[in-house]
Amino acid sequence: MGIITTVNILLSGIFIALSVLYILNSLLSHYNKVQLAYSGICILSSLFILSTTYQHLESELELHRKISTFTVLVYLMLMECIFSAVFLLNENRSKIPFYIISSITFLISILLLSENTSFMFDNQFELIELDILFHQKYYFLKGSTSLVYDISVLVFYGSSLIYFIWMMAISSFDRTSFKFQIQITVLLLFLSSNIYDVLMDLGIIDASIYVSEYAAILSILLFNFDLITDLYKGTKHREVLFLVSSNFNKLIQEINLYVIGYNEKKEVNFVNSFSSKILGNDLLGKTFTSLFEEYEDDKADHLTLYKTVGKPFKYIKTSIITLNTESNKQTYIIGYDITEKRREQKKLRKTLQELHLLAEELEQENTFLKVESQNTKPNELFVGSFISSIEQEVKRIANHKSTVLIAGEVGTGKKYVADLIIEKSNRATKPHIVYNCHPSIKSIFQSRYYESKPNSEYQKSIMDVVNNGTLILSNIENMSDNDQEQLLSMLKEQGEKRLIYDVRFIITTTKDLLQLVRERKFNTELYQYLSIYTIHLPQLKNRREDIPYLTDYFMKQFCDQHNVDELSISMASLKKLQSYDWPENIKELRLVVQKAVLASKGKTLRLKDFEEYKMKKENETKAFLTLEGNERAYILKILNSCNWKISGKNSASEVLGVNEATLRSKMKKLSILKESKVSS
Repeated sequence: MGIITTVNILLSGIFIALSVLYILNSLLSHYNKVQLAYSGICILSSLFILSTTYQHLESELELHRKISTFTVLVYLMLMECIFSAVFLLNENRSKIPFYIISSITFLISILLLSENTSFMFDNQFELIELDILFHQKYYFLKGSTSLVYDISVLVFYGSSLIYFIWMMAISSFDRTSFKFQIQITVLLLFLSSNIYDVLMDLGIIDASIYVSEYAAILSILLFNFDLITDLYKGTKHREVLFLVSSNFNKLIQEINLYVIGYNEKKEVNFVNSFSSKILGNDLLGKTFTSLFEEYEDDKADHLTLYKTVGKPFKYIKTSIITLNTESNKQTYIIGYDITEKRREQKKLRKTLQELHLLAEELEQENTFLKVESQNTKPNELFVGSFISSIEQEVKRIANHKSTVLIAGEVGTGKKYVADLIIEKSNRATKPHIVYNCHPSIKSIFQSRYYESKPNSEYQKSIMDVVNNGTLILSNIENMSDNDQEQLLSMLKEQGEKRLIYDVRFIITTTKDLLQLVRERKFNTELYQYLSIYTIHLPQLKNRREDIPYLTDYFMKQFCDQHNVDELSISMASLKKLQSYDWPENIKELRLVVQKAVLASKGKTLRLKDFEEYKMKKENETKAFLTLEGNERAYILKILNSCNWKISGKNSASEVLGVNEATLRSKMKKLSILKESKVSS
């Protein structure tokens, strides 16, 4: 046996041993694909070396051709394994180039199997014998190959070269790293050896030994050297990992935290020393749910609170960690004891509860005091002739349970009429609330009256607080659709005596609700309930006879308030005040009187610059008068010219060209009254 044959057999044995090593290590590493690819390379390399050795020792032509065909087939499979290894080693790999080169390799293999030796050779081949090292006989075929084979070889070598260059170009390896240098070396070996063999096949180079097979063996040895280095490093890393794991397990056992593990069946299979010391040594094997129950908590810190089922009673704040492996799912809870903290929180909660109850009592008492103080306040807006008709009407309806609608423009005294109704009613000592219906408020009846922390059990709704009392809903025209439905439902319950709350409603509005109903801006059915009893409050310009009384009241009030000597007012000043329409009603009169008191010198009230003020206000009113305002001003002008005669000959209805009913409807809509009037 020659030395080359001996070396080839030894190399074959080395590759077989390496393949066994890779297979075993792959099984331990949960089927590492790279190592499996290398084991395939080693097995095919061993087979390739043996077939090549036998081929070059065979002197019979036909047998040599068959062995050559087999060797080429093994070589193709070997290259496919190398392509796979390069693909798996590259993190930035692209599948398309790999699929292309693999398809070319398998197509040539199929042609080789189907055509057998005729795919490679024709009948013009001859077997050449050479003497190489130590007089060992070396046989190779010389002659022309088939055209299909030559094309296939060129396509395969060209595609392989492009594939290797492509994989190196997209490689994530550092250009100075050992892995990248190995790939460069393999590429150069593959390129040079295959160019040499192609030139020899084409007859450009004289007959010699094919070197591509030896270059492939050298490339495989380089790959294996790299992988053996990685396996060595991996072994060292596992040793370090084992040491870290041991230290971590020691830490888990000794740490003063509860660490308890359980499997998919909720069976406890791990308990650290601290948990055993506090909870007992008999936890292993028991189900987790029999030992702990999840306790309700706000989970603001994203931790889970558990409470022990038996003694000792413990509250444990935990973090839950779940580890998924191929064999099972393991869950661990890691937590700390908050039992004492919970006891302190319970005491604090009890104390806060007592404080809340006390605050509620004080707040309720404060509500009664507010109502009482308001009841003692005189109704200055209703002094004069108008007060007698109001008081008589209020006295009649004060104890009724029906809803009262008070309609009038801003500043006409709707709030004071509501207070007067409460004062004269049998609910005078009960709480009452004034709630302004603003467009931004979407849910009046679900609003909370007492400010408190979120989720507090001491919050009350408005209906709870005002129960058995009176709720004044101001500016009802601004109430949301949802609240209109809720209010309607409450009024229906009162009518059907299905009372949840005993509350009397007093409603105020500055708008014509009937017009809003026509414009579909207000609930029709709710309007029908609210308009059962209505009090219309006239504007101040329609009760000018009360201006002297109001002026006298405000004058005395502000003199006392600002420590000014008592003032009197002349008849001329009163006539000036009565000559103005007061678009902002009593509120505007009060402000004018206050300014006059502060500006007056001597014992008489002086209306300084009042004529300029009046002219300015009237110009502003004219400049911004609405269509409704213009209509109202025109009707008033006609009524005054007809001496307020509404029907008949030379009446306002005749001048306006409308019938009496239409005119009266317009007057009611525009709040046009000759004198003070309360209609029901």
